[in-house]
Amino acid sequence: MQRITLPCLAMVAALAASCTAPDANKTAPATTVNEIVNDSGNVSAAADVAVTNDCAKVTTKDWKAWVDTMPGPGSSPTLHVTGQATTPTSGWTVVLNQGPLDKALPPTQHFTLVATAPTGPVQQVITTQEVKAEIRNSQPKYKAVAISCGDTGIATIPVEVVS
Repeated sequence: MQRITLPCLAMVAALAASCTAPDANKTAPATTVNEIVNDSGNVSAAADVAVTNDCAKVTTKDWKAWVDTMPGPGSSPTLHVTGQATTPTSGWTVVLNQGPLDKALPPTQHFTLVATAPTGPVQQVITTQEVKAEIRNSQPKYKAVAISCGDTGIATIPVEVVS
């Protein structure tokens, strides 16, 4: 297990402080992580380190959402959401995190797009990658899926039912 020393934590805090934008409306809120993975793949506990969600620097398109209600042994409704995320360089990590389900009939499922910029040298090439999420044992019918970046809405997608 690799130990994190005080100078390392101080450097991480200094880097996080230098990444804050002067206009809070243009940057999504930071998220907290509790693990660090070193180069050899070992996971170690860390103090709460702020990681900036840079999803405002990512463009998205081609969002699709559907509920798979196909019958079969052990099957249950599954919500699928897919889209394309374009980042300014290679090396970005882009994920969809499941958010709350509103109580409307039929409901809208919310997701948050989280984009993490790469650290270290990367290729300076615009990169497009597929982003997807899946919820097993989902509702059998949805009005829509709403995707946001911080407090900003990115897309609201009608949900098809596939049976």
